[in-house]
Amino acid sequence: MARNYKELQARMDPASVADNRQRVREELQRMALEDLRNAKHATQTDMAELLDVPQSSVSRIEQRADMYLSTLRNYVHAMGGVLQIQAVFPDGGTVIINRFGDYEDQPYVVCVQAGKDGTYRLRARPWHNQGECLSTRALRVSGFLKAMKALHLAEPQISAIRKNLENGGETEIGGIAGQRVFNVTDLVAAGFEVTPGE
Repeated sequence: MARNYKELQARMDPASVADNRQRVREELQRMALEDLRNAKHATQTDMAELLDVPQSSVSRIEQRADMYLSTLRNYVHAMGGVLQIQAVFPDGGTVIINRFGDYEDQPYVVCVQAGKDGTYRLRARPWHNQGECLSTRALRVSGFLKAMKALHLAEPQISAIRKNLENGGETEIGGIAGQRVFNVTDLVAAGFEVTPGE
């Protein structure tokens, strides 16, 4: 005879319930990329559009046991997250490692502003509000499209951003799983520079 989970849980001693909850938390922290993508309600096709790669590349990324940090960072960023690397020591201490190579790997949030003269300007602020703001100069449509592609945005996403800006104003560039963040390398490739006085 099948038993209701709540009935079984009610009969468990509190130590067992606490142990089960801890094991569930630990298991959730060990998700594979595919499980993480599914938890964010994204398909491989969604990820392929956000990363501007074929769907088969997303499948290979999810099956790979070893990959570049930049590949993993871009995958996590496409879902709206920030990749953090931690060093965990036997004495219980942990250190977040956020400097790779010559630049600090700081995430940025990007907004697009439409001017009345048909130009666009992109502004980037540090996600954690620590550091310098970046921006592009005023861009015509062709420069705007080039900057969006340098940020690895898919055509449908670029079209949606332009539609949101038809009546002017400003919009934040977002991904399918909430806020999308960008790294300095992508921003520099898209023509961003330090914004004086901001």
